[in-house]
Amino acid sequence: MNASIKPAILASAALIAVAGCFTVKTESEIKPIHITMDINLKVDKALDQAFADENQAKPKGQFKEIKAVLDRKAAGINAQAMLEARDNATDDERILIADANSRRTKRFAEIAASSGVALEAVQKRYAKKMREHIPAGSGVWYQDEDGKWRQK
Repeated sequence: MNASIKPAILASAALIAVAGCFTVKTESEIKPIHITMDINLKVDKALDQAFADENQAKPKGQFKEIKAVLDRKAAGINAQAMLEARDNATDDERILIADANSRRTKRFAEIAASSGVALEAVQKRYAKKMREHIPAGSGVWYQDEDGKWRQK
């Protein structure tokens, strides 16, 4: 072997060996995102204030009449937190339901606008809260997130 090639080969081998010893370590910090949680808390608080009269255990105002319709199983609560008349609802109950839904829609729209959240998100959030607060064994109709009607 040529004397000038031998040192070049040794130098190349040394470079390859040294290059294999280098490690690159990267670190990244994962910062929690609080935006969604803050918005949900803000929406929940606004919903609790706007619908304080709609307590299943202690209904107030017009919700006393609505609760009676729900208890009679003449209406249910759909996945958008709106009341939905069932087949056995009377004409007067259907008028009551339409009036209540009109007021709900207005309240939901106000909360959505003030929170910067989509109307549907506010409605779904309240529907979930309502489903959780329906007393077990009450027989109240509700629509789950998949659109299936059930009784609690």
